[in-house]
Amino acid sequence: MITVAGAERLRSRRADGPAVLSVYLGIPVDVGEHRGLPVRARELIKAAARQEPRSNGRQVGAVDVEAIINAINQDSQEWLGHTVAIFACSRIGLFETVPLPRRGTDQAVIADRPHIRPLLAALQRNPAYRAAVVDTKHAWILNISDDDIETVAERTGTGVRSAGFGGWYGLEAYRVQQRIMELSKQHFRDTISILAHHEDRSGWPLVLGGHDNEITQFLGLLPRTVRQSVAGSFNVDLQTATPGRVRELARPVIANWIEHNEARLVADTLDQPPDVAVCTDLDKCLAASRAGAIAQLIVPDDVLVPGFACSSCGALGSRAGDCDCEDPGECCKPVTDLLDELANRTLDGGGQVISVRDAPFTAAVRLRFPVSVARSV
Repeated sequence: MITVAGAERLRSRRADGPAVLSVYLGIPVDVGEHRGLPVRARELIKAAARQEPRSNGRQVGAVDVEAIINAINQDSQEWLGHTVAIFACSRIGLFETVPLPRRGTDQAVIADRPHIRPLLAALQRNPAYRAAVVDTKHAWILNISDDDIETVAERTGTGVRSAGFGGWYGLEAYRVQQRIMELSKQHFRDTISILAHHEDRSGWPLVLGGHDNEITQFLGLLPRTVRQSVAGSFNVDLQTATPGRVRELARPVIANWIEHNEARLVADTLDQPPDVAVCTDLDKCLAASRAGAIAQLIVPDDVLVPGFACSSCGALGSRAGDCDCEDPGECCKPVTDLLDELANRTLDGGGQVISVRDAPFTAAVRLRFPVSVARSV
């Protein structure tokens, strides 16, 4: 699966012309549908060549196209239900396949470097997270990242506990209901202390599992700093749960939480008063990039915006000549996707890139310091 380090490694690869072919292809679960995948990939590549503004894709080697088709023919059954990202450019010795966690939009792009915005979106929408599954006697705290599940601490029965819960006491000796309730609260507090300890180190979202009444009690005891990280909850009986089942139930909770956060980010961006350093005009976003002022870039999914990049000063523009060089017509070269270039420049400058669904703008930025282009009209 894609990692931050893997995305950074791909970002560092660059050819001296539009010779890098990036293909994103959804792989059906039904193996019978795989026969049509090579044809679908070729169609995407042909469409990408028509969109490539400098040479209509002619700098892409035939060997790269065939390498991608061969990989699809040979390995498609390894990627069932996923989108696979394939990057090829024999000119720079690049060939890499990266299965993404979920299905996405099929597309191909030809450019000087790998097209990475879908990778960044996949990383954003599939974060590592914590799951705490609790009832009045048991608890299970897991760290979940892609296919990796780590048990942080657990209490699976009377007298059985991990080192993380060394201070817990058995409940079998207590028959008074009030005492049981007190011990349940103590049990919840012990669980919360483990969560709070790991909150300091991870900063990951938290998903709660259990029965509604117990989750409500548990939430009421959470300190504000931990409660703010709660993404949602699901119902499960801890005594019959498995790590795989917990991950299966937690995934839609995390997906809904991320989609809600994206929608809120768009709304907050549009609702900002004019004196706040937020811009939703593309040309002004590009000017902010030239000033190195972007703290956060917000871009919509599945939108390719053609534009220009200066090979001398590095400026990006929506028109040829949008730079301060003496001969902008000579050094400004057309690019297939201005937003991907803008995303790379933002990351190079230490900024953050956020993908959103159904954005009512081509791009938006939050500035790290005020510049004259901050205000949108």
